[in-house]
Amino acid sequence: MKTFGIIVLALALTHIAPCSASALDINEIGSKLVSTPCYADTVLYDVLLPSLSEPVKYTIALQSAAAPADTLSPCRYLITWSLPSPSGISSGFSAYFDGSHFRYRDRRLQEYHYSEAADPFAPAGDVSRGVQQQVQFAEILPQFLGLRFRQMATDSSYISKVTADTLVSGKKAVVIEGVRRAGGYDALEYTYVLRPGDFLPRSIEYEMNPGQIGEQNVVIKFAEAETGQECDISYDRLLAAQPEAFEKYRENTFSLSTLPGRPLPRIAAPTKGGERYIHEREEALPAPTVFSFIDATVSSTPEVIENVRKAIDQLPFQTDAVWVLVNHNLDEGDSIVGKLRPGEILLVNAGAAARDCGVGAVTPALIFVATDGIVTDVQIGYNKDLDSIVIQKATNSKYSL
Repeated sequence: MKTFGIIVLALALTHIAPCSASALDINEIGSKLVSTPCYADTVLYDVLLPSLSEPVKYTIALQSAAAPADTLSPCRYLITWSLPSPSGISSGFSAYFDGSHFRYRDRRLQEYHYSEAADPFAPAGDVSRGVQQQVQFAEILPQFLGLRFRQMATDSSYISKVTADTLVSGKKAVVIEGVRRAGGYDALEYTYVLRPGDFLPRSIEYEMNPGQIGEQNVVIKFAEAETGQECDISYDRLLAAQPEAFEKYRENTFSLSTLPGRPLPRIAAPTKGGERYIHEREEALPAPTVFSFIDATVSSTPEVIENVRKAIDQLPFQTDAVWVLVNHNLDEGDSIVGKLRPGEILLVNAGAAARDCGVGAVTPALIFVATDGIVTDVQIGYNKDLDSIVIQKATNSKYSL
């Protein structure tokens, strides 16, 4: 990247000089990008460090959709990335939508929900410092780029030049290049190559701390962006796209606790007899049912089974029990559940069902469902008074209609 120190004054004059009515400015470009309705692209993201002989090379898939009514983020997004490492390919993802943020890497799934805790989304009231905006690679989404450009338009530390009609690699392009000065030094040099019309990025180059010990170069190359398809960036889409992360590494039980009042999600898993049990979303049940998600390796599981059965025996109406074993081994399920009683079903290898119901790493997790298929209550974790809790919540399932 060329050095801007010798042309700072010229660029400054360009930045503040009066423009004709047809001139293109950085604020206009930013506003267009913020309103990008639907976006998908793949990206090669290289980080070049003086201490490394080879660049750190990420491959990234981006999806986003403008969210003008959302005060926490300019868009909904799903970012997936991979990185070669000596031990193989490292990968992860980040997502934000509807006040919920998810991020996964190194076999750790973190999730944040604004309705549960607002501070991570706006520390000291500043949404720009929130987890949903500070996550890695969010800054190259078009809607976030748009916010950056609008900030640059009003920040005197940025000295930018916009070339509205030029050729880059044989294609017409809009180019924004310039420098950010801080404390009398060049802190950042940048070049954005954008597609004319919608201003979606084709390439970005950053040189941070140029000429200094901490110098770092970033080169970002975008494939041809897609904008015409329908955007579906949602919880269900994320579950379908990242099943392993949610089945094996989810710890938060927020989604489970939000089930009451909603239909029980689809549950499909093998039964003890080798058949396949399927309960479709909004499907009716023959009786109020307790779905007990259990783990054969957890010490409290035998007591859970004993307490649920004891409670059902005391109820004056038919109540069914579905034992949902998250383990893969049928023998483990057989040994811990024992002989099934009338109205009972044992499901094995039910990690997908646990994922779809929002069951985290903590078991037991009990879901109480009325005959119309609507969840009436949940119980998370073992409690010494579990039999009394089951009686109360199952009775509510019976008479909630």
